[in-house]
Amino acid sequence: MQASSARSPDDVYLAIKQSLAENRFGAGQYLREEQLAKSLGVSRTPVREALRRLGAEGWVEIRPNYGVRVKAWSLQDAREIFEARLLIEPFLAGRAALNIGATEIERLRALAEQMSAITRQASTPETTEAWFAANGEFHSIITAAAGNARLDRSLTSMKETPLIKWTFDSYNDEHRASSARQHFEIVQALENRNVAWAEAITRCHILAAEKAVLDRYQREHPPA
Repeated sequence: MQASSARSPDDVYLAIKQSLAENRFGAGQYLREEQLAKSLGVSRTPVREALRRLGAEGWVEIRPNYGVRVKAWSLQDAREIFEARLLIEPFLAGRAALNIGATEIERLRALAEQMSAITRQASTPETTEAWFAANGEFHSIITAAAGNARLDRSLTSMKETPLIKWTFDSYNDEHRASSARQHFEIVQALENRNVAWAEAITRCHILAAEKAVLDRYQREHPPA
């Protein structure tokens, strides 16, 4: 991380998150506000706020009376999250195909265009954050349209983790292009009120993300 006297709170948040995403801190390592503030050239206040945000997202664990440490995710964590998504998300997409309105369809199409444009750019913390925000809104619109608030809440809690944000950075150019096409196909399925199609393409979408994440995890954590 490079120091800057003009860093905004969002800059501090993105800088620390980039360091976490690039494994500059080891799993279980404690992060010290004073050291982070010094390395970034800022006060401890924006660092403290960034760590709170990162804790809420699952990047770090905030342990009262001990401090903040890097969250250690296992291969089993990843598999369980994707397994749960595969059970819930296609079902909600199918339900959404029966209920979603024209306004929501248009917003989904705009978000698909936005994500397609992002996939043609180099991967940076900023493009990853932009993709995650657009992708999150895209899938939230669909699951909300399904009309099952309990399943929607369960799914949202699973997706607000570093493992999901990690997905875009795990993609190569071919993966990104495929993901963009799948978003457009999901919109088509919903617009056509085709339950089976919406369920099938959503399932394929999740399976592709799972493979990218698990492949990257195994590359970066080879067996001893």
